[in-house]
Amino acid sequence: MDLIEIVGWCGAALLLLGFSLNVFHVITAKSRLYLMLNLISSAMLLYNAYMNGIFPFVVVNSVWVLFSGYQLIRRPG
Repeated sequence: MDLIEIVGWCGAALLLLGFSLNVFHVITAKSRLYLMLNLISSAMLLYNAYMNGIFPFVVVNSVWVLFSGYQLIRRPG
């Protein structure tokens, strides 16, 4: 397993972690932790998709990174 694949799998795990924590009401979709998990995991998946030439997922994860980053900047503390 190379670094690109490891980054992709870790990104997928973090994304699923955030989703699971939200579904089971441990965190809310507006929490900083949820937004950080989305930002980091989507950036990792973006890298993986780009390096593997999977451009539809590059677009999806780019938007996810932008939206998560925007929401983090908008939220105080």
